[in-house]
Amino acid sequence: MTIWEAMTTLFRESLVGCSMILLLLLCYLLLELHGLRRSSRIMIIPFAVTLANLVLFYFLLDCIFHYEEPEKPRIWPSAVNAFGKLPLSCLIAAEVLTTTYLVFAFCRLSQYRREHLTPLSVKKAIDLLPAGVAFATEEGSVVFANLTMNKLSRALTGRVLTDTTPILTLGENEGSDIFRLAVPNSSSVWQFSSDSIDKDGSLYRRLIATDISAQAAVNKVLQEKHDKLTGLNRRLDIYNRNAERIIISQELLNARMQVHNETGHILLACRHYMDHPSAVEEEGLLMALKLTNAHLLNEYESDDTERDALSEAIEMASSIGVKVRLTGMIPERGDPRAILAAAVSECATNVRKHADGDTLTVTTSETDGLVSMTLIGNGNSVTKPVTESGGLASLRRLTEQAGGTMEITAAPDFTLTIHVPAAGL
Repeated sequence: MTIWEAMTTLFRESLVGCSMILLLLLCYLLLELHGLRRSSRIMIIPFAVTLANLVLFYFLLDCIFHYEEPEKPRIWPSAVNAFGKLPLSCLIAAEVLTTTYLVFAFCRLSQYRREHLTPLSVKKAIDLLPAGVAFATEEGSVVFANLTMNKLSRALTGRVLTDTTPILTLGENEGSDIFRLAVPNSSSVWQFSSDSIDKDGSLYRRLIATDISAQAAVNKVLQEKHDKLTGLNRRLDIYNRNAERIIISQELLNARMQVHNETGHILLACRHYMDHPSAVEEEGLLMALKLTNAHLLNEYESDDTERDALSEAIEMASSIGVKVRLTGMIPERGDPRAILAAAVSECATNVRKHADGDTLTVTTSETDGLVSMTLIGNGNSVTKPVTESGGLASLRRLTEQAGGTMEITAAPDFTLTIHVPAAGL
């Protein structure tokens, strides 16, 4: 079967369609090779094959037109007649050879792209970057933008990036070429940086976007912790100021108690000497008065030796003529012993001053983790209610600070009862 005869069959459309497809693929191959900047020597074979298929496709179309309109003149009638008389197998063989060449050429092209750096591979790599990249003219017209930058542009401005001005306008409030933008309806945050580059004497603006969502989340957590720590520091500052006032108040209280006790003791000792001059050693009384004055005026050198407060309280009571009788379990240390010493000192003073007594009985016991102290003084009965002021008020505050309680009974004898937790031992 000749090519002329094939024009009267169904092979006509198939032959024309295959020839057209092969010609288009050859043209695409030429464009790809030209884009790769291949040498002219390599371009000779594909160009020759493309040209041959172009002539073949022209003759094939001319055969179809000659078959349908035989009366019209042809440009190359003899060449078309010679082509039409060729066997159909020649045309099919030419198309098969062209197809084989295209398969071979595209395989080599794919291999070349994998093994060499090409402009297309660079563009694909930039398109696949997780960061956004765009280049624009000084007026803002975009000449290149990768997929990530276009995606960000749609999220921020609602359209594909063709002009960098809208994005740069969003970052003008930052007042810098580096600014942050949060993507609406998303938790992602992007940092944009803009600068100018010179290419062949022309200035272009480069815009790069980097995803800093993780850093922004960490910064948010750190800011929340910073705010929390700032509030904590503020409360600690208030606490420190309050603690300072409490410590000052405690020191003042201790100073008042010391001044009250020592002044009261020396006055009672003087009174006892005036009432019973033969029972008190005059030289010892004067020395005690001198030491007390020096202590109150802070004119003596500090004594670094540790002194027991309860023993001092008993000695003080003895100096004013009050005998202290201790029965029961005496606390060895801690808050109970300190409170017992203060109670002995205060009660001995009150027994001597208000009841004109000479004996103070102290009974202590411990039950269920609670230390109980009962102090009873003899002497004249007290007819009027006891007013808690001065030393008694200070003793109550000291007891309550240790978590204890204090009770006072005036009749028939002055009785002071204190309960303090033994945990202070």
